[in-house]
Amino acid sequence: MRVPSKWRKKSPLYRSSVVPRPITFFGPTDPPIDRSVMARPHDSTSSLRPSLFALCLLVASTHAAHAQVDVERLRRDDAPLGRSGTLGGDMTIRTGNVDFIQIGLNARLYDVTESATTLMVLNGGLGFLRRDRFASSGLAHLRRTYHHERLVSPEWYGQLNYDRAQLLSFRALAGGGVRAAFAQGDWGTFGAGSALMLEHERLDLPEDALHPDQTLTVRWSNFLTLRVVPEANLVVTSTTYFQPEVQDFSDVRALQNLRLATEVTDALALTVSFDLRYDSDPPDGISSLDTSLRTGVTYTY
Repeated sequence: MRVPSKWRKKSPLYRSSVVPRPITFFGPTDPPIDRSVMARPHDSTSSLRPSLFALCLLVASTHAAHAQVDVERLRRDDAPLGRSGTLGGDMTIRTGNVDFIQIGLNARLYDVTESATTLMVLNGGLGFLRRDRFASSGLAHLRRTYHHERLVSPEWYGQLNYDRAQLLSFRALAGGGVRAAFAQGDWGTFGAGSALMLEHERLDLPEDALHPDQTLTVRWSNFLTLRVVPEANLVVTSTTYFQPEVQDFSDVRALQNLRLATEVTDALALTVSFDLRYDSDPPDGISSLDTSLRTGVTYTY
């Protein structure tokens, strides 16, 4: 059972000017994909892909994951029929509960059919805190979204993750809902989604902590996503999440992500991301607000 809030301690790339219909993930509902814009012409940069792949593996060896994870920013809007994926790496600067710099890795695996898109996201992270402390995190997320000609598309998802910096030793969730793309065109896309999810968390807390070390809650997860393509090789994405607990709307989690991505070659893109995470009822000794600034590279195959 969750302890009432009043009993708890308060603690301080787009590849062309044509926008393909998006596929699914932790953001707006995606209509069926326009397959006519999926094919990529061959160019001289294709010979660079093996070396770029090796570079990304070298640069991006790990990645941190918050207890709240913005999976929408990891989506790829032009995944072709069949299987494909991306590998990405970044450098993270975190402030709030922890102050450190780390290098991360994220991988996305797609299986796209005419009727549905299955997506798996894998993240991992390692970091040294203040030169003498160690933190790590990891995440696995699986999602399946069904394509419909209608505005709204259903989906389900499951996730496992942990984050030592957030005192999160284990988290499991499963949920289902719908997403919708309200507007899209050459300029980009705008959409939203809503879902119910069952969430279980185990926290690494001392015996005298006021916050329970285990929780089982149902949250109402809502999100808005805006994707703007000001130029052919530049994509700006903003995603906002709002997740109150169903039985206690004063217990809310929110996440804002702003991401810029620019192409270097057909296979390589540079990214800059800023995250702001808020938890109205954090565990003992954990700050309610965290920020994260990342710069990195993404390789697409």
